[in-house]
Amino acid sequence: MAVAAGLSYIQRVGAALILLAGLAVTLAAAPADLRHSGQDHFFNLEYDDAIRDFNRLIEQNPDDPLAYSNLAAAQLFQELYRLGKLESSALRGDNQFLQQEKPQPDPAVKARFYETLARGRRVGETLLARNPRHELAIYALANDYALEANYEFMVDKAWFSALRNGSKARDYCERLRKLNPGFIDAYLVLGVNDYVVGSLPLPVKLLASLGGFRGSKSRGEEYVARVAREGNYARDDARVLMVVLHRREKRPLEAARQLEDLIRDFPRNFAFSLELGSMYMDAGRNDLAVTVFRGLLDKAAQNAPGYQRFPRDVVRRKIEKLEADLRTRAGGLPASVRND
Repeated sequence: MAVAAGLSYIQRVGAALILLAGLAVTLAAAPADLRHSGQDHFFNLEYDDAIRDFNRLIEQNPDDPLAYSNLAAAQLFQELYRLGKLESSALRGDNQFLQQEKPQPDPAVKARFYETLARGRRVGETLLARNPRHELAIYALANDYALEANYEFMVDKAWFSALRNGSKARDYCERLRKLNPGFIDAYLVLGVNDYVVGSLPLPVKLLASLGGFRGSKSRGEEYVARVAREGNYARDDARVLMVVLHRREKRPLEAARQLEDLIRDFPRNFAFSLELGSMYMDAGRNDLAVTVFRGLLDKAAQNAPGYQRFPRDVVRRKIEKLEADLRTRAGGLPASVRND
């Protein structure tokens, strides 16, 4: 019974974290304008534009395996965004999202996503057959399996299949690290794997070690942070992951600092600012949260780029609730403190 419980824990909580690595969106070594614009559109939630650019990237360089990872990631995250699965609160420490009802995906999107992965794998495997040391092919295959695992976990809720594909992604990254320890982006999947195993309760961790799973929570976070600082292909993805890890570790102000950097780089992504407000709420800084949310409403009123789908009514209700709480707290303070 203890073994079954341990396997269940690894199946659910372990997968929840290991598959965060599926957030990675590699950027192919292709024409600079398409590479940059695809990344910019992706992180500004402009998925149609990102898919257009990544399709053009493939047309111009069909033998680039990372281009298919680009496209598959945009297809996947457009669907996750539609299904409301991209908030960091969905991956907070209590793992409540694991009990949520299975989402209803678009079958056509799923078919396109898997077709893109299949095309990318054929290109990557062909390159590896010619040259077993082809670093970009190895890295692309790692990303392809991580993305598939992400879909299985977040959408299909197929836990064991997701774990298998997550393990394949990890194995490719281990292979790449042995081949070239300086390929920094490979540490993203490895870091999340270390964080997962290192986060398990001791009895479950011992059980996991029997199956060859070993890790260190601190080392895992260090690896992800290193990619966030020094990464080439997955730096921005690692920065987003650091927000999730900070939230899981109940360090909302550190998450807020990371979000402020992301907001500067991707100003049309209002979701980052919504998350920033949530981090201030988690930190008990409702005054700062109100400032953030009011700033968002101002941008929406001005029809700022990217704010066409901004949830005005939801944010107004948040502000009303926060301001009522601030008034209640102020009312309970001595007059001398309130006047300060």
